[in-house]
Amino acid sequence: MYRNRWHIELFFRWIKQHVTIKRFFSFDEEAAQNQIYMALITYCLLVLHRQEKQSSSSPLKVARRLKALLWEPYQEWENALRCVP
Repeated sequence: MYRNRWHIELFFRWIKQHVTIKRFFSFDEEAAQNQIYMALITYCLLVLHRQEKQSSSSPLKVARRLKALLWEPYQEWENALRCVP
């Protein structure tokens, strides 16, 4: 039983290090699960983009760049994704 608990602790540590969830929008179990799933999907998409472009930049750097372009036209997003180092 302790081994299973330790795996859960390691999973939460990994989540805290790699997926940014500053606060939960609801304390409902399903809402919290959905928010964690969305954050994991976002992280996976950023990692896939990094692999596809063979980029040395971190997923956090790409996410920040895209967040800055949130209300810009799609063409700006494409240009930013092409230029990520």
